[in-house]
Amino acid sequence: MHLLSWINLLTLGAWRPFRDPLPVDDIWLVLLAPLIITIAVVYKTIKTDNLRNLPRESINLSFQIGLFMVAAAAVLWAVNSLV
Repeated sequence: MHLLSWINLLTLGAWRPFRDPLPVDDIWLVLLAPLIITIAVVYKTIKTDNLRNLPRESINLSFQIGLFMVAAAAVLWAVNSLV
């Protein structure tokens, strides 16, 4: 066998994330909560001076991010429904 067929054989079971994304069309809204929490914890870990305040500040930022996303979705829905 030549080299190209060996490469095809080796990558036959490989997952290509950008060419074959995972089918999460039905559950993408559930995945939004871990994303928001992760962003809030990482951001507050970098920005806070005292790590004792990290849980409270992360929860606060998570709610702020979630509220902003809901508000942005409502504005976009309203603009889309007017057009």
